[in-house]
Amino acid sequence: MPGSVHIIGAGLLGASIGLRLRQLGTKVYLEDASPAAQALARDLGAGRIADEEALDESCVSFVVVATPPDVVAEVVRAALERFPHAVVIDVASVKERVLDEITDHPQARRYVGSHPMAGRERSGAIAADADLFIGRPWVIVPSSVSEESAVEAVRAFALDMGGLPIQMQARAHDRAVALVSHMPQLMSSLVAGALRASDPEALELAGQGLRDVTRIAHSDSALWASIVAGNAQAVVAVLRPLSEELTRLISALEPGVEDPFAHGVLAGVSRVVARGNEGVVKIPGKHGGAAQRYSEVFVLVPDRPGELGRLFTEIGEIGVNIEDLQLEHSVAQKFGRAMVSVDPVQASHLAEALEARGWQVIVEGREKRMNLVIAIDGPSGSGKSTVARAVATKLGLAYLDTGAMYRAAAWWCKRHDVVWEDEAAVARLVRDMSLDMPITPEEQTIMCNGEEITQVIRTSEISLTVPIVARNLAVRAELRKRQREIIAAQPRGIVVEGRDITTVVAPDAKVRALITASEEARLRRRALDVRGEASEGAMEATRKEVVDRDKSDATVSQFLTAPEGVSLIDSSDLSIEETVEAVIALIPKEAM
Repeated sequence: MPGSVHIIGAGLLGASIGLRLRQLGTKVYLEDASPAAQALARDLGAGRIADEEALDESCVSFVVVATPPDVVAEVVRAALERFPHAVVIDVASVKERVLDEITDHPQARRYVGSHPMAGRERSGAIAADADLFIGRPWVIVPSSVSEESAVEAVRAFALDMGGLPIQMQARAHDRAVALVSHMPQLMSSLVAGALRASDPEALELAGQGLRDVTRIAHSDSALWASIVAGNAQAVVAVLRPLSEELTRLISALEPGVEDPFAHGVLAGVSRVVARGNEGVVKIPGKHGGAAQRYSEVFVLVPDRPGELGRLFTEIGEIGVNIEDLQLEHSVAQKFGRAMVSVDPVQASHLAEALEARGWQVIVEGREKRMNLVIAIDGPSGSGKSTVARAVATKLGLAYLDTGAMYRAAAWWCKRHDVVWEDEAAVARLVRDMSLDMPITPEEQTIMCNGEEITQVIRTSEISLTVPIVARNLAVRAELRKRQREIIAAQPRGIVVEGRDITTVVAPDAKVRALITASEEARLRRRALDVRGEASEGAMEATRKEVVDRDKSDATVSQFLTAPEGVSLIDSSDLSIEETVEAVIALIPKEAM
């Protein structure tokens, strides 16, 4: 911990840093262009005002610049000259432009850029909190000339603040914060801005959803103007695709003005929501850990003193940890609603235990789950993947290509030069594989351990290794488990295709279909898909991939004949559209 710290800028971040340092017993000096701001930070206990002390600037060992981004570089350069022995950092949310303006300074080796990923919708020292940085990422962005000792000092400082140090390049940082900080702020402000001329009666209907989206809209407009302008290039790169998505959604909705069920309306909306589902699960969980999907248990809480405390006490007695909590309560209502987020494994147990104690409980999704599962199986080249995607798109459902999961597993094992005969090693690799499977039918980008593999897993080289992986019973068990988890997580429904789907993975699906075709038709389709032509040579070259793969998979999976309860669709002489309609015709009316 530095012997003394000089903080320039006594707003939210500067004052919060001061409060934390004072808790640790560090001597803190405050400086701000606004006498009122520095006096307020002093009165809150964040440190002493530098002008009121006989300060020897040569004795200061650490300087924190917490000014707005548009003046940070100027203040840092001045601090490097004023404090000749100090490590100087800034905490601005834009880094590349700041570093560009400082690196040529003769003392730039003592400067290290940084950015604690913490804040509030309220600004100023009045909102300061000594615990603001606990568990939050603290990005460290050295310049090309920063001394290693200075970087280490900043890393130690971040840890003292309770933060989690992460070192990044300036450009990578700016792109990242444009996505996770600047874009959400602008979206929240845009939504809130749309409410300015709203009918008061309409706003009386506002629920927690609107409050959640607009929570950060009550922010300092001048500060955010400086932040966003300083990172304009990265922000534009994030906003442009959003603008295109919004335009696409409006186009999809326009036919619904005359007919709510016009072609493309439901699919257009479903696509947006499904993409949101895919994105939200990637947000890191509590304490900055890995993303985790919690289950929500809704409890009606009587509007009486002590009832909320009783709920917390009884949840503790039941032995369930609360991961997150949200409360909703409307004026004149006799009940409030507590949304308790818990580990999915504990949700049912908690609900049952609370109900036994007299609480009114609803587990998320039970009351509204549509759960339309369409399972499609079939041999290679039967067209099941194309048909399944088309069905999902037409009905606005999620889509899962389980065959791609086996291809990803084969690619992952090949990447690690596994000995294929060592089945235990193959299974171990697959269990450790991080695989992000897309569920939006129109956008199939597959990520494996952070690397996009969408195209590489479709090569002939991978196709020839897939049967080895697919014959491994431990691998099949692992991938079936993952497939069932994905299916269960889709509230509206899903079209899922691949081996074992109709008989093992989803035997209770409302629709189970086996799509087959003649060998010639299947060879022709796969040759077109893989080699771009259906010539005699291309079809013969494809034969081993198709016929041999089916023979191999048939040793561990039944997909060449339709079992009882599974509908057979021969697509040999059917177009894609006709096959799609044949599948949709199998859906029971009550499931639509």
